[in-house]
Amino acid sequence: MSIPFVIWTFRRTGGTTLTDLMMDLSEHPRIDQEPFNWDRCFGAVSKHWFETRDTARLEADLDALLADTPLIKHCHELHPDGFNDALFAAAHRHGYRQLVLDRRDEVGRMLSLELAQMTGAWGKMGSAERYARVERGDDVLPPIDIPAALGHMRLCQARRHALRARIDAAGVPVPVVLFEDLYTCPIEEGRPRVRAILQDLGLTRNDPAGVRQRITQALRWRGQGSARILPFVPNLDAARDALAAEVAGWGDPVF
Repeated sequence: MSIPFVIWTFRRTGGTTLTDLMMDLSEHPRIDQEPFNWDRCFGAVSKHWFETRDTARLEADLDALLADTPLIKHCHELHPDGFNDALFAAAHRHGYRQLVLDRRDEVGRMLSLELAQMTGAWGKMGSAERYARVERGDDVLPPIDIPAALGHMRLCQARRHALRARIDAAGVPVPVVLFEDLYTCPIEEGRPRVRAILQDLGLTRNDPAGVRQRITQALRWRGQGSARILPFVPNLDAARDALAAEVAGWGDPVF
């Protein structure tokens, strides 16, 4: 029997690809990724808490949902700390393994997020045509709202610190996986790292050859090629410089 999991991540960290692989290999229920977003299957729970701040009700709702051990990828920058606190505690009560998936290159992540919001291309499907429209000049990208991007980057860093405090207070081991160690290195280096994650969750017990093939496919299905349209962002250099200056002031990484 494999272990149910919660992946704590941010948008544009490769979480969709990794989660798809892990969900496919698990016998626990597969649900929407980011299920607590308001437009997803468990969104009513997070929306009710946001509107009422009824923590006792939230804890009861989470206990009822997690009793069925659904598999969860959670982009925690989209939810307040109070909700994230309750989800972390509930997952621990129900025997979930919790993992952190983050990205060293915070500037690259933010620029990728800005492009996704501009183009609507959140995955590989349909992204090539959207990018081609930009390259042909059919679609014109707007400038990045630098103050808003900086504000979101700071919010994400605050969420990192909150998650770090949550983990330290719980005193439980929480593996940390970084985007670059899976997707921007040679497949021969990424493959054993993915396998170690799967083994830790009991997801490699059947058909080892098939698991190897799935890992390889997942690592090849990396990136949308969005960097090719970055030069079409009117204020790219100014945005990149501002984001880099912000990160430079953070000091040591949280994870």
